[in-house]
Amino acid sequence: MSERSPVELTSERSYAWPLTDGMRLDEGDEVARARSRPRRIPHRLPLAVLLFGAIVTALLTWTAASANTNSDHRLLKLQVRQAATALSEALPSIQTPLTAAFDVAAATQGTAAFRQLISPDVGAAGPFLSASLWQISPGPPKPLIVVGAQPLLAAKGETASFFSRVQPGQALTVTSIIGGAAPRLGFAEIPAGHGDTVLVYAETPLPPHKKAVVPKNSAFSDLNFALYLGPKAEAAALMERTGPLGGYHVQTSVPFGDTVLTLVGTATAPLAGGSSADLPLIAALLGAALTLGAALTSEYLIRRRRLAETLAAENANLYVEQRTISETLQHSLLPEEIPMIPGTEIAVRYLAGVGGIEVGGDWYDVIPSGDGDALFVVGDVSGRGLGAATTMGYLRHAIRAYAPQGGGPATVLGKLGDLVGRADDGHFATVLCGHIDVKRHHLTVACAGHFAPLVKDQHGTRYVDVTIGPPIGVLPRATPVETTITLSPGASVLAFTDGLVERRGEHLDVGLTRLKEAVMASDGDVDDLLGQLVAELAPDGSDDDIAILGVRWLN
Repeated sequence: MSERSPVELTSERSYAWPLTDGMRLDEGDEVARARSRPRRIPHRLPLAVLLFGAIVTALLTWTAASANTNSDHRLLKLQVRQAATALSEALPSIQTPLTAAFDVAAATQGTAAFRQLISPDVGAAGPFLSASLWQISPGPPKPLIVVGAQPLLAAKGETASFFSRVQPGQALTVTSIIGGAAPRLGFAEIPAGHGDTVLVYAETPLPPHKKAVVPKNSAFSDLNFALYLGPKAEAAALMERTGPLGGYHVQTSVPFGDTVLTLVGTATAPLAGGSSADLPLIAALLGAALTLGAALTSEYLIRRRRLAETLAAENANLYVEQRTISETLQHSLLPEEIPMIPGTEIAVRYLAGVGGIEVGGDWYDVIPSGDGDALFVVGDVSGRGLGAATTMGYLRHAIRAYAPQGGGPATVLGKLGDLVGRADDGHFATVLCGHIDVKRHHLTVACAGHFAPLVKDQHGTRYVDVTIGPPIGVLPRATPVETTITLSPGASVLAFTDGLVERRGEHLDVGLTRLKEAVMASDGDVDDLLGQLVAELAPDGSDDDIAILGVRWLN
């Protein structure tokens, strides 16, 4: 809008001026008198100033709005990626209890242990509404045991078609959304090494009306999320949502069994903060002070950007610091040094998992005996965090207390049965315990749900044929079976945890074969062997912790 001078305004209006004789000037006389007065303000200067100020104010306002929008978009992408990371870390908690329960049922050849192990995860306290074992051949599928509610998939008569998709040792097979008054999602699996006649199946309920709630104190409380089953954000594939997804939104995918989950997020409030959201208004109000306003606004935007970069760098440093603390705590729970056993060479390696900052539960230990022999242990506590580390700590010290009491590896592991109970603290442990008879070249091992040790000698490289018992804490007072073998001079024994061989989306046998081939091709002492294995099999680290213990007879 242009502004006119008083002279111009006067020229378009009719004014009456009082005269001494009672007469009034007409409009023409008034215009003539106005034009005869000297002009104190040029006509075009105010227009130029106002125009320039409007342009600068508009540019500043647009710049502030764009910067705020870009910041909101970057923060939204970051938060959606963080939410996807949190979701991907939570998804294995669905498969782990199913696999563990199936393994226990297979090991005990009964359904009672399956019920005992899976019950804490079924119902209001767990992720599943129903969990069951099914015989899928010969003949049509039939349930062996159902814990919790009856499977909705069976009620709809869709078990045969879905179970035909499940392959032994493959990724978790996921159903489509099972519709009904209370929709559910189903999962099925046949763990590796158990044939193809029995599978484990579970169903988890979707939220009522597919409405999810994000706690107000959550880091994602300023976002609305929608979670879809499959690669497309379609209405039919919607699993849950927190609210409408209007405006700008970000979409990402998370691997989930044989499919993916699609996560879509949008902001419900400015993510950059209240001050950043008000920058366009501030720029508009400061338009009168064009030069100063532009400088202050630019300085403010630069400071905000540098502050964001500083905060990001501080967050990165904090993450590194917390991870360093976690690794230091982990190493403090492991033996400070490995004892020297005459006639043998012993080496160890420990690598913390690259995902997250929580402490893991992997460990190793070597306990010498008075006769020149030694007991070695490699174990892995389920889960991560302080609870897993605590369980690992007291298991390790309990073994050190039981070892001098006599008895072989099976006796030591049998005494641990009452120390860990999954139903009580949510943790169980797989443990391999071995006794080294140096003089007679005997190796005696007992296995509680753990990998068999790998042996390399003049006869070749092979996994020891051991009887695998249930993990510690699954069945109380369960005593594993001992296996004793005689090794040739110069033989090496390798014990390890799952982080060395397991890879997401890969069959476990592939990792075990890869490890066997790497050991077969190696030369040198046992310390070089462990270093070579870490370099070849985990060059970029592993999602899970890795603990390795190697023993070689010197003659």
